[in-house]
Amino acid sequence: MTMNDFNIIERGNIPKDYWVLLQYAVMGDIERLAKIVKRINQDGKILVAVYPGVPELMKGIDISEMEFVGSIIDGALYLK
Repeated sequence: MTMNDFNIIERGNIPKDYWVLLQYAVMGDIERLAKIVKRINQDGKILVAVYPGVPELMKGIDISEMEFVGSIIDGALYLK
């Protein structure tokens, strides 16, 4: 499976930059990607990119109430 295989799933309300991060975070698991996309588009969930090494980007972010999606370059992606 390649990233191009993810094109069969409509990203809906997911911004393009987060769409790329989400594909990276699920590491080729197209079923998992589809479930997350459904939760975002039907349940109003949002993706949050977290970069622990950049303190100014961490202000006001509490990951304790978020669901871990997967690792991304220099950080992690969460579902809120």
